[in-house]
Amino acid sequence: MSEGPIKAWRDAHKPPRVSTPDNYRVCYQKLGARRSWCGRRPKVAYDDWTKVTCADCLAAREADRIAAGSS
Repeated sequence: MSEGPIKAWRDAHKPPRVSTPDNYRVCYQKLGARRSWCGRRPKVAYDDWTKVTCADCLAAREADRIAAGSS
């Protein structure tokens, strides 16, 4: 596919990718789990959502909540 006007128009309307930089990321990790909620192997992780700064963990939690049908 060429880099034509249609692709340029689509790219102009894409939502920005949002992720927390690694040096600011604090992930959520269940006790005993080897990976964080977002699937990464975190350098810093807690089992307390109030300390989480990882946008990907927060998005994954929200997606799981919606998929479960709870509010």
